[in-house]
Amino acid sequence: MSAGDSAGEQPTFTEAPRSSPVIGRPDVLVVGAGSAGVAAAVASARSGADTWLIERSGTVGGLASVGLINLLLTLDDGEGTQVVAGLCQEVVDRLEAAGQARYPAPPQWGSADAALVSHWRSWGLVWGAPESVRYSVAYDPDAFVDVCYELLAESGARLRLHTHFAACVRAGGPERPGPITAVLVESKRGREAILPRVVVDASGDGDVAASAGVPFELVPIPPHLWFRVGGVDPDVAAGAGFFLTTAPGRVLVPWGPHPVRVDATDPDSMTAAELACRLSARESFGALRRDHPAFGGAWLDGYAGMLGITESRRMIGDHVLAREEAGVAFPDSVATTGHWTRRGAVFHIPLRSMTTSTVPNLVVAGRCISTTRYVHQATKEIPAAMATGHAAGVAAAMAAATDSSTDSAVVSGVDRGRLRARLRAEGALVGGPDR
Repeated sequence: MSAGDSAGEQPTFTEAPRSSPVIGRPDVLVVGAGSAGVAAAVASARSGADTWLIERSGTVGGLASVGLINLLLTLDDGEGTQVVAGLCQEVVDRLEAAGQARYPAPPQWGSADAALVSHWRSWGLVWGAPESVRYSVAYDPDAFVDVCYELLAESGARLRLHTHFAACVRAGGPERPGPITAVLVESKRGREAILPRVVVDASGDGDVAASAGVPFELVPIPPHLWFRVGGVDPDVAAGAGFFLTTAPGRVLVPWGPHPVRVDATDPDSMTAAELACRLSARESFGALRRDHPAFGGAWLDGYAGMLGITESRRMIGDHVLAREEAGVAFPDSVATTGHWTRRGAVFHIPLRSMTTSTVPNLVVAGRCISTTRYVHQATKEIPAAMATGHAAGVAAAMAAATDSSTDSAVVSGVDRGRLRARLRAEGALVGGPDR
């Protein structure tokens, strides 16, 4: 151990060299099983690639399930036109078949009728101004997990939970680093290595990209901690600051934000936020029971299992999608999304906002794609994350199938026309000049 050469310098500890067992050589490795990662793994496996999906927790879905942010905001443009479909729509269809989804019928999309707006606002599906009915979806988070497991099992993707991403190793030396050759993971079995041809970073925090040395922007934000309450009469409790759910008598309380910003990449910052948010959320529940008759006999049905963190690292990729590019029909667009608080704002997301020339076999999906902070407010949402995940999975599988004699692949080199055509054939709305 070194004590440091000067005051304030961080002491270091040097580990002895060690070898990690190689546990697999998949075509595609997806890191992070949130909504984007599940979509990427399903899409990749359906495309014929040997696909692995690793997740640090004991379940899938991320904020869409464990985080209790069980609102798909939004699949439309605010003016009655659907702009997200594909795997996200397939999830909605499966949730609806299970009786676990609520959303406005298509004729209501874009309506400014006050009664309709008020009704769907009570489900948490109307935000921002000017207000209109949106194609957004309220759903049960446990049903979302079940649907994700079904999709993963049917696709043939290999899921490995309780496995943390630790680091990635790149070919070449520090002067000219090349593609990712190994991903190191940690679990109760210790450190192990996976040797994929293509990596999809769906970690939410851009962990793989950061480990690979890709530049990024990092923004601390105020966290949320939503919770559910049972035993509530929603008719009596009108105006109490909650959303209806698919379970009668259960409501969702969107607690937050906490006034202190948190750096989601700093465990000390996150620990302090976890403690502070839980205490404040518990006080909020106590106030509901004290101040609102409908909550008098209510019980706490569970806090979110993770903080509502919607922003941390954003990769600076081959293209940074900017506010002024709303409506720009990029020829390499692979997904589209609306904006949950803006009507008529549609972003066509180019593959270049998901890739970086510095790491050729890496593609990023979900909230850490390459955008400005303004555009991030649209692309961070679950439907958009699933759309970029879907695109990333197909692109990764295509890259892995190209020149399979090499150890790695180049995602940015896939045929854009073929990629867009395959996504369309799978029901995705890819945008671009020919939509």
